[in-house]
Amino acid sequence: MEEEPKYTKTHSFIDELHDAAFEYLLLNPGSEFGDWQQGLIEQYPTEVVDALGNNPDEVFAKLSDLWETEYTDPKTGIEQKFSEWAMSFANEHAVGIYYFLVDARTDLKRMGRKF
Repeated sequence: MEEEPKYTKTHSFIDELHDAAFEYLLLNPGSEFGDWQQGLIEQYPTEVVDALGNNPDEVFAKLSDLWETEYTDPKTGIEQKFSEWAMSFANEHAVGIYYFLVDARTDLKRMGRKF
């Protein structure tokens, strides 16, 4: 009898912040660092406070570091810094291409092919 797999990885507060940071860039094409930083604080306050605390100076410093942190998009497997994701999502057309890529990858997986 096979044993059920045990999942040991937990989704941490910082992982939730990373997901929110990526989502913000995806939903707000053309965002630059200042837009992204302020948008995270305003639209994802729980994720920011849980992951980084509530000291404004520390939060701003840590978000500056986060901007240059690598993030792997779970839908495509592509890894880039948040600053690079911002350039990738420079406008609505670029975001449309991203969604086309996600759909194409899903179709290939369904056919048993690797992306």
